[in-house]
Amino acid sequence: MASVHDLTHQSGFIFEAQVEQLGASTASGYSASAETAIVRVTRIVKTTPSLSGYGGQRITVHLQTPVSLKVGQQAVFFTHGIHYGDGLVVSELGNVAGAASAMDSELSSAAQASDDTDLTQRLAQAELVVSGVASAPQRHTAPQTSAATVRRISEHDPDWWSSTITIETVEKGAHSAKTTDVLFANSMDIAWFRSPKVKAGDRGFWLLHNSDLYGKPVPARAATHPLDFRPMGEASRVRNLLK
Repeated sequence: MASVHDLTHQSGFIFEAQVEQLGASTASGYSASAETAIVRVTRIVKTTPSLSGYGGQRITVHLQTPVSLKVGQQAVFFTHGIHYGDGLVVSELGNVAGAASAMDSELSSAAQASDDTDLTQRLAQAELVVSGVASAPQRHTAPQTSAATVRRISEHDPDWWSSTITIETVEKGAHSAKTTDVLFANSMDIAWFRSPKVKAGDRGFWLLHNSDLYGKPVPARAATHPLDFRPMGEASRVRNLLK
C-alpha cells in the first residue's frame, strides 16, 4: 500500500468511519456490489467544501480489492468522490485500520507536506508574487466589443472584480510600480466559490496568474486558486517555498 504521505496528497476526502454494512450502497443510482460498503463517518480529517458536511452521516465506499474490512471495524479512509446525488459514494485509495487519533501526528505532517507541494506549484506557475494591502474591490469592466462579438454570460461566469494592491515587497517577477491590480472571481458558483474573495484591507501575499483555474486566459493578472492569497503570518513559509 502507498504511504500515508502519498495517500494524503492523492486524496480529496479523508475520514475516520465505522463499517456498518458490506455489499451495500446508500445511493440508488450506484449499485451495491462485493466491493461496496456503507460506513458512518465519525471524523473528517481532510475535505473539500462540498464534502465538509458529511460528518456523522452514512456514505458508500467503493473499496479496493481484496476487501479485508469487517462490519463494526473502524478505519481511516483515503478517498475521492465519484458519485453525488441521492447518496455520496467515494472511491477508496487506501485505508488504515484504527482511529484517526492514533495517527494524528503522521496525518498532520502528511497534510502539511501535501499543502506545501500544492503551494510550491502555484508559486512556480505565478507570473508575479507580491505582498501588500488590498483596496476596496470594484466590478471589472471589460473593454467594449461590437454587438456581433458580445460574449454570452453562462451560469458559470466568474463575475470578475478587481482590487488595487499597494505593494510592500515583490517576491517573484519584475514590477517597479508601487501598486498592481488583482482580478478575482466574485461568483459563488460551484466553479468559483473556493476562489479568493478580496476585501478592502486584506494584507498578505498575492500569487498572480495570467490564466484561470482551468488554464483559460484572464483579462488581467488574477488570483483564482484558494492558495493564491496567503496571509502575512505565512511569510516564512511562502519565502522558503520560493527558494
